[in-house]
Amino acid sequence: MKKLITIFGFLMILSVVGWAQRVEHHASFPLRCSECHYCEKPTYNEPCLKICPDFIREGITVRHSVEDAPTLLIIDTLQNQYAPAVFTHRLHAQMGEMMGGCESCHHHNPPGKVRPCIECHKVERDMKDLSRPSLKGAYHQLCINCHRSWDTDWSKTSDCYFCHEKASKDVTKDKQHLEKLAQKRHPAPETPDVYVLKSDYEEGPIVTFYHKQHIVAFGLDCKSCHKNNACADCHNPNLKKEKAKLEHDNCLPCHETAIDENCEKCHGTQKKPPFDHAQTGWPLKPFHKRLPCQGCHKDQVEFSALKTDCNSCHKTNWQVGTFNHSVTGIQLDENHVEIDCETCHLNRKFNQRPQCSECHDDKSFPADVPGKVIKD
Repeated sequence: MKKLITIFGFLMILSVVGWAQRVEHHASFPLRCSECHYCEKPTYNEPCLKICPDFIREGITVRHSVEDAPTLLIIDTLQNQYAPAVFTHRLHAQMGEMMGGCESCHHHNPPGKVRPCIECHKVERDMKDLSRPSLKGAYHQLCINCHRSWDTDWSKTSDCYFCHEKASKDVTKDKQHLEKLAQKRHPAPETPDVYVLKSDYEEGPIVTFYHKQHIVAFGLDCKSCHKNNACADCHNPNLKKEKAKLEHDNCLPCHETAIDENCEKCHGTQKKPPFDHAQTGWPLKPFHKRLPCQGCHKDQVEFSALKTDCNSCHKTNWQVGTFNHSVTGIQLDENHVEIDCETCHLNRKFNQRPQCSECHDDKSFPADVPGKVIKD
């Protein structure tokens, strides 16, 4: 009996030491709580876990667009008492663009193309390698971790039939149902016009961020800035919606020079007006005002000044009848519409003020306009 008590006590000590080591090991990570938990005070019952950062590993080198992704995947490898599961792959790939891309699910993918789950996760678990779950474990780990973080219905039941249909009801044979699933896309999120945020920079605590302008004028889409978001950031009704936050890391790709050299570019003591191209010394006329920034700045990430002569962007072989002069903001009248371009634009320098002296002694531009001014 004494031997049993001694052995039991020894095992208890080992378990306590092991537990303490695990706790110490977890605490030793240079992580902030927010890197793993999406709520401020995670508890044992409500851990609010995000997808583990360790999952996201760069490995995929052959990139695909969302539209290249398979629309639906029929998961029937584990079919037994349940009907095959229909996975809306393209819909999830679309949402995954703001969660780390393909790597958010295909986390340990070796360099090259995207591999299917079953290439790494086998149907039968290899008990010699506990770090790699079986195919069933991998599916459930990804699905449950993500959905539990935002879908409150998932926390109300542990019934498998909440997600899986009974074997007697095979939805994969319902073509209309499959077509409906294939057409599902994530709805376009709301795009607030402007955020006025407060920072801890004493000399300029107010930061004005024109959200819609970055989308419409600057041509950014959601994934340009939102790269490591979880569904729960927007969809968990139990979380208090925090006011929008701006991090330098999100702005660096386009504003590195401004962030490094000119804090006042973004920071101030009051709300700033939206960007106006006239601030650059080159006010845009109606035609150019309708273009996205990339229409002229092409492959530039951090926009810089361009040449102001038309030849830098346009093949200026314009001739009478081949150019719609209205795009300049002036619709030529019948006296000027048939005149050669060089008559007013000497030496075809279209970025300089047109001259009237070739034909008129008493007229000059812009006091006299050769037609009708088109308002914006």
